[in-house]
Amino acid sequence: MRLTQAHLVRVIAACAVLISARPPAWALDWPVAAKIITGTFGEDRGDHFHNGIDIGGGNQDVHPVLPGELVFRFDEASDYSSLPRGLGTFVVLHHDQDILSLYGHLQNGSLGPERAAYVPADRLGIIGDTGHANGPHLHFTVFDEEAGSTVNPLAFLPPLRDRQPPVIRHVLAALGDLRLPLENGATLKPGRIDILAEVYDLREDVAFSWPLAPASVSVSVDGVEVFRISFDSLQVAGGKAVLGGTTLSRGQVYDSAGILRCGTVELRSGASSLRLVARDLAGNEAVKIISFSVHE
Repeated sequence: MRLTQAHLVRVIAACAVLISARPPAWALDWPVAAKIITGTFGEDRGDHFHNGIDIGGGNQDVHPVLPGELVFRFDEASDYSSLPRGLGTFVVLHHDQDILSLYGHLQNGSLGPERAAYVPADRLGIIGDTGHANGPHLHFTVFDEEAGSTVNPLAFLPPLRDRQPPVIRHVLAALGDLRLPLENGATLKPGRIDILAEVYDLREDVAFSWPLAPASVSVSVDGVEVFRISFDSLQVAGGKAVLGGTTLSRGQVYDSAGILRCGTVELRSGASSLRLVARDLAGNEAVKIISFSVHE
């Protein structure tokens, strides 16, 4: 059965918010042979969260991650004005269990003959840099229609080798526009503060720094959890972010500099401590514990 363009619109639109969702009971094949991850799910892209993963690896073929039926395909060179331009040349497939997969930024002219259905051995196209792409890569998105959310593909693809924990670089205490480093021995005044943190994962396959989004981050103050986020799915809900059942306004997950907002706490006089834990999908964990004091 061929699906309508409405399915495609739902996939493209689901890129503005974060939420926890039911874990889908399926596993995917990698869409390419060389698995070079250049962007991960949930990264801050300035005006939106990244709703998929980016895969580099140069001029390589792209294949379906599961057997599926064609929903839509578009060659940017054939009619550049008829659809959103960010994806460039792309293909969308529908799979069993109401799953959609999207393959974007493919090379113009690489799609080959159109088919009603595809299997993993078929070629969908070739990695390219069409649309809004900074260099050749595949943008790959998975949409769970039953849950109504885009999910993190890395949670359902065969795992890549990863022995390197995430990095917790800076933790800040923010009061309005004032930001203070939150370090061991720091002294803060009583009152409400926002906690900000620069937290990221790193690619293991390169010698230079290439920051990626972690899988989850949690913050506890004096033994009480004040913040938790899992970069497992994205869902559009009335134009606002829904994070763990809590509706968030724009800017409450990342600040303007891409620093993660980790909740608001009420500080009272006395000794205090903060514990921040960042995890990646491989289970590697980074922990930062900060002891500080609070008094006038």
